[in-house]
Amino acid sequence: MSTGTQNHGARSVVRHPLLTLLALFSLASCQNDRQLAPETLVVSVLPDRSTDEPSSRFDPLMDYLEATTGQSMQLVLAEDYASLLQSFINGDVHLAFLGSVTFVSAEEAVNAEPLVMRDIDVSFRSCYVARSDDSRRVIDDFKGSAFSFGSELSTSGHLMPRYFMQRSGVAPEDFFSSVDHARTHFETAQKVIDSSVAIGVMNCFILEEALGSDRIPADGIRVVAKTPGYANYVWTIQENISDDLKKALVDAYLALDNSNAEHAAILRSLRASVFLPAGRADFEDIRRAVLALGDDQT
Repeated sequence: MSTGTQNHGARSVVRHPLLTLLALFSLASCQNDRQLAPETLVVSVLPDRSTDEPSSRFDPLMDYLEATTGQSMQLVLAEDYASLLQSFINGDVHLAFLGSVTFVSAEEAVNAEPLVMRDIDVSFRSCYVARSDDSRRVIDDFKGSAFSFGSELSTSGHLMPRYFMQRSGVAPEDFFSSVDHARTHFETAQKVIDSSVAIGVMNCFILEEALGSDRIPADGIRVVAKTPGYANYVWTIQENISDDLKKALVDAYLALDNSNAEHAAILRSLRASVFLPAGRADFEDIRRAVLALGDDQT
């Protein structure tokens, strides 16, 4: 079995800011209509806690999927959002764990298909965080302070928080004294802890994990506000993978059951209680957000 393989920097990829991704779509002109059943399914995920995060938390899932479907898997850890998206568009990756913004980009580029979502991803929220010893209580109190988003391609760290702010009449670059982008959600939290910025926005579930770890003191950071809910991560597959393999994968994800000890360990490692079928309609709000932000930049 070839799971657990990590690929750091093997390909030359161009980093694409979120709002220039539309220029890529015309470059991916067509997909091969022939259905593929690759000898090895290349699966890629993104390290969301740190750039050197090991792939080990995904290895049990890969073992399970391989055993259940009979399909050989190779797990590749992507360097960042842009390289993961580019590898998927290039066809170098068959199955990927994408944030919903990245999924919408892949859908537009190569008609990527959503397979399944974790229960926590159906209505996800982003958390605005500040130091615990900062007396300011609401986002308005941070006007004129330094602020950090996550990666430009991050659904929970950038696009949806920006979208909700703009809907409420707040232009981040005008409202805050400075706006930067962290590479990972953990880095956003660290920027706040270190007072590099006064406030940042990040994935709420990763925040919960960080607060429970030794890397961030539980009394060092607090939540100022949360966004409304939106669809987040989704397991995404290339359109031209065979229907039989797609069905086998969906069935395997949906069969994961917390009453089974082995399954419970897999679900726990993925921060899920259950997997649910995903469809294109689940991402309408994300498409509207991408279009709204694109229109605001033109």
